[in-house]
Amino acid sequence: MKKVLIIAYFFAPLSGAGAFRPLKLIKYLPLYGWESIVLTVKNPDWHYAYDDQLLNEIPPQARVVRSFMLRSAFFYRFLNPLRVRRFDLMLRRYMVHPDEQIGWLPFAVQKAISIIKNNHIDAIYSTSGPLTSHLIAYRLCKRFGIPWMADFRDEWFENPDLPLPTGFHRRLHYHLEGMIVKKASQVITAAPIFGRLLSKHCPNEPKFETITMGFDPDDYTGRHDQPHQRNEKFTLTFSGLFYGSFRPDPLLKAVNNLIAEGKIQNQTVCFRFIGANTPQDLREPDRYGICEFTGFVPHERALHLAGQSDVLLLLLSRERGKDVIPSKTFEYMALKKPVLAIVPSDGNAAKIIRETGIGLVADFENMSDIADAFFRMYKQWANGSLSSIPNADEIEKYSYINLSGRFASLLDQIAKKPPQEDS
Repeated sequence: MKKVLIIAYFFAPLSGAGAFRPLKLIKYLPLYGWESIVLTVKNPDWHYAYDDQLLNEIPPQARVVRSFMLRSAFFYRFLNPLRVRRFDLMLRRYMVHPDEQIGWLPFAVQKAISIIKNNHIDAIYSTSGPLTSHLIAYRLCKRFGIPWMADFRDEWFENPDLPLPTGFHRRLHYHLEGMIVKKASQVITAAPIFGRLLSKHCPNEPKFETITMGFDPDDYTGRHDQPHQRNEKFTLTFSGLFYGSFRPDPLLKAVNNLIAEGKIQNQTVCFRFIGANTPQDLREPDRYGICEFTGFVPHERALHLAGQSDVLLLLLSRERGKDVIPSKTFEYMALKKPVLAIVPSDGNAAKIIRETGIGLVADFENMSDIADAFFRMYKQWANGSLSSIPNADEIEKYSYINLSGRFASLLDQIAKKPPQEDS
């Protein structure tokens, strides 16, 4: 068995999409000849998703090492002891880069050096966010010359949510991004668009590969014996966080209009939001009391609630990027429930929905399209004919069993190559 050192800030018991990728890799990589040592954080910053049950999913053969982090809150309290909010916001925006986890870097590097000296490590794998994970891997690759795979679950320099308040910050992040991409032996991205953006630093090198997020079949065993069981209310479930322009408000507005026009009754509809959002996060008012918010729940409970739904709701605004692929796309397809995808109709998420046959696509910016798609599903629910026609072969491509095989194949390739020279 070859060994890979996995550097992942988000890891059990932290939950969320970022934590599942490394957790599933350490489960399935041994099938392809790779065992893992995971380096993660011991004392993370506050995170909305914390799930002790995920610790039970760590396979016994995987070794997990946790290192200390100097939390960003320490810097803020030291520099702003009176906790003046405006000053606190300025510190967060201007001082801590490339992200608030930079205080993990020196301690993680020291712990990783010890790991490498006491184990034969064939490859290093780092995953972001946070971006600090790649800086840790860069330091290790530079010192030991170990082949390195950098995995970007999101874009970097072009990320609309990245705070780049000055020209200095823009130059800093552009430089760091280029430094990482040029040094890494292999660059993985969760969507093709991220690879195209990152390849500007070395456009002629064949080191970029897209491996989307996925699902673990074991998480869904026995969950869909009655996949199309009808609820008393037409129940649509959204799992995860919404924010910025990435919100359910267009759909809520469309449904409010349908209720006002008398086409549907408010007592027959329920929007269920699983995650840390609250009613205050809605911009379109819930005029008819059709929304319910569960708050954050453990992954097992979230899957149970989603599995009890009539329709699963997928959201993606064009401002976030039409070619971004939300990670819940793959979790939804494994639940075998019809999906209403309110996404850019010409983007990658829409393409996957159509190829897998798991639901309907309505363009995020087209209110008529959204209302028509919802009303079509509502009528199917009302007469008991609501269903989807999934393409099992297409869905299987996104199983973490298969995705881990792709990771392993690329790890095999870079393990035979020397690391990239510094430029």
